[in-house]
Amino acid sequence: MISTFISYRFYTADFSKSVRQTLADPMVKREQDYYRANIGNVTSIDDFLKDQRLYAYAMKAHGLEDMTYAKAFMRKVLESDLTDANSFVRKMVDPRYQAFARAFNFAPDGRVAEGVTIVQDSGDLEATVGLYSEQRLRKGSASMAEAEYYAARVATLTSVDQLVADPRLFAYALTAYDIDATIASEPFIRAVLTSDLGDPDSVANAIDDVRYQRLAAAFSFEADGSVAAGGAQTLEQLARTVELYYEETGASASPAAAAFRTTVFDTLAGGITNVDDFLAKPILRDYALVAVGLDPIYVSDAMVRDALTSDLGDPDSFANSSDSYRLLASLFNFNTSGELDPGVPMQTLEQRDLLVDGYFANYENKARASEDLHTSDYRFMIELMTSVDDVMRDQRVYTYIMRAFGLDASQESTTKIRQVLLSDPSDPFSYANQLRDSRYTALAGAFNFGPDGKPQGPLRAQLNSSVSETVALYTATLGEFDFQKEAGEAESKYYSETIDTIETVDQLLANSRLAAYVTRAFGMEGEQLSAQTLKQILTSDIDDPTSFVNLKPNTRFRAMAAAFNFDADGTAKRVVLGLAQDANAVRETQDLYIRQTMEQKAGSQNPGVRLALYFERKASSITSAYSILADKALLEVVMTALGLPDAIAQADVDMQAKLIANRLDFADFKDPEKIEKFISRFSALYDIKNPQQSPSIPSLLLGDTGIVGFGDDLLASIQAVQIRR
Repeated sequence: MISTFISYRFYTADFSKSVRQTLADPMVKREQDYYRANIGNVTSIDDFLKDQRLYAYAMKAHGLEDMTYAKAFMRKVLESDLTDANSFVRKMVDPRYQAFARAFNFAPDGRVAEGVTIVQDSGDLEATVGLYSEQRLRKGSASMAEAEYYAARVATLTSVDQLVADPRLFAYALTAYDIDATIASEPFIRAVLTSDLGDPDSVANAIDDVRYQRLAAAFSFEADGSVAAGGAQTLEQLARTVELYYEETGASASPAAAAFRTTVFDTLAGGITNVDDFLAKPILRDYALVAVGLDPIYVSDAMVRDALTSDLGDPDSFANSSDSYRLLASLFNFNTSGELDPGVPMQTLEQRDLLVDGYFANYENKARASEDLHTSDYRFMIELMTSVDDVMRDQRVYTYIMRAFGLDASQESTTKIRQVLLSDPSDPFSYANQLRDSRYTALAGAFNFGPDGKPQGPLRAQLNSSVSETVALYTATLGEFDFQKEAGEAESKYYSETIDTIETVDQLLANSRLAAYVTRAFGMEGEQLSAQTLKQILTSDIDDPTSFVNLKPNTRFRAMAAAFNFDADGTAKRVVLGLAQDANAVRETQDLYIRQTMEQKAGSQNPGVRLALYFERKASSITSAYSILADKALLEVVMTALGLPDAIAQADVDMQAKLIANRLDFADFKDPEKIEKFISRFSALYDIKNPQQSPSIPSLLLGDTGIVGFGDDLLASIQAVQIRR
């Protein structure tokens, strides 16, 4: 004969082996296969309750098999709104009922909750917005590289033929003047560039398109194609061409464009001697107006002249009519006649720096205001999209997306982009991946469209049922004081709102607040688990017996792994909507069923072993004496371990709670070693109290699976007790 504790250790020493032995029972395997094969067909609580095998399996898994007969009662449990503190199940003291309700996705009307399909996950939405903002910088950098090449090369030209023969130079010049270089005729462009704009019959004037006249005006080629004195372009012609290129490529609001305009301003400013010279160069005029917060479109040259020639000492002068004009006048040194006094520069170094600082600040503010407006529209509109066709039809949304991913909406085929959006980026043979361009792969990955063009379930690090369970586990760790509960509620709110934005394990672990929440919820606070260990846990396949959490001694990490929805590579998996149970909830139900069956088998030989196994499983969820009083099995273990007489059960519930609380430190039940010692103490006292229960090792190996029930009738008085805070 062996003791209860040794029998208990027989099961827990190699837990995975005990599970395999339980699964080897044909009846257990048959019920497991049936549940997995049929739970996906359930569309309502009615379906679930009508299938006795499914219903009974789930009830047993959650330790409620003695309540299987009470279908009307369990319907009310499943219909409860877990977010409503006044719902039927939330008012119950026994936590098993809430756990049972959390395991399913039933709506209060009894049907399976459809779930929410969204075109973009919150993380992808924020990434798209970020990319859209960055596109100013990306486009600016690309345009600047082309501008540098163009400026350096155009200065060396000795004939128009050199420009036409250089594809990069040719494309730059034509793009600046809104001409498609890919279809333009090189001989025709040569004829345009050598046209005499004073001759109405010249090629540039003969064609009814102002673009070609502007192109001809931008260069100084002779009729024979040679370069006129002073080069192929003057500084102002070059500046205008580069400016137009920035505009045509969508980089006009970029830091690169702003830096270019500043360089041009500094270069041209050196030759200015009076206001007329200044106004004759629109680049200088516009730069100065933007720097003081004025829009060049709405300010005439006459108004600029009046401001720059104002006497700031005269309160009635034009410059003093507004802060902007006063600032403009203060940044230049023209006298009231529009000239510069002898020895006085147009600007001092300090004035120049103030002007440049103002330009960069105002350009940036204007650019950001435009971005914010477009982004606000996008955020609003994308929430209304219900199909890929909606996205393709809305020009504002479509253009925003194209720009964000570095694509030109005017150049891309809409058919091609539609196929990209329908692609699965995880499939190496998908259309997006076959294009072998990271922009298209990133675009496909930013949206949730299925092959039918409809949005699918979102990518989630945790399914809804697992989030609820994690929050419940964390809440159970909180202390009794109000400030502890309030702090815990704040952390739970943060966790619930933030976990949906997590798309990879690395993102989760990089957020120390989330990582701390998870480790505390699963009873690992203070263990100082490394990021590598946590990553191994969260990426484990719990169905694989060789995965990290299924190897001895890591099985205690299994519950944490089962609560998350990560692939082996650490990326979140997509939620499958419209299921009565999420995949993780199905797995957890089956784990619980196997554990219950194993405990029942142990109990058929020695009820004390079943009690010990049950206590070991539930100990970490004990937060107060009322947690124990609400569970008949836990109460028996504690009463036995503490040596309390059975007569105590006749006392007032509050008196029992106080007696137990005075003898236990509930924090000990978060420590596996202290739990083991408590079970050892229980086992010894149980054997003294029940000497006839000790089984032999052969009976452990060959014993039957008779069922011993407990927890069938929670004390009515306990059910009415509000959980102590």
